[in-house]
Amino acid sequence: MNYISKLAALGAGIGLLSAGFVFGPAVAGGGWGKTAGHGGKGIYRMMKRMDADGNGELTLEEVESSRSQRFAKADGNGDGVVEAAELKARIMVRMERRADRRVQKMMRRFDVNNNGQVSQTEFINPAKRRFSWNDLNDDGKLSGDELPRRRGHRQNKN
Repeated sequence: MNYISKLAALGAGIGLLSAGFVFGPAVAGGGWGKTAGHGGKGIYRMMKRMDADGNGELTLEEVESSRSQRFAKADGNGDGVVEAAELKARIMVRMERRADRRVQKMMRRFDVNNNGQVSQTEFINPAKRRFSWNDLNDDGKLSGDELPRRRGHRQNKN
């Protein structure tokens, strides 16, 4: 085996090993719902999105197809290249959608009377309830021992 062939074989081996680390946990688990390592859920959501036939396995063709679709969305003027302005526009659309979802969530949480506005009272009351709930000894003060993170599981007030 010549030097070039050995390098190619080594590269292929490293590629397969890398694919095992990335794809192995999902495939071994029979799908994309499992999480492992510090990659978190993001990698599995991405892989599930790319898995066009939904069989829990990802082919190179599925990866290329998914990436091509994403590229086409980013290439706003369709000229076959993505410019910084196009990337920024795509990011801004995603940020706006995320902001809209967060605003809706906050309105559901704070707009108690459902009038489309959050009053100062509506905004402060949840914090007052959380404070009272955490003030286990009802002394009007929170100590480190009363905070949920410090005491482990929530203890009921007497």
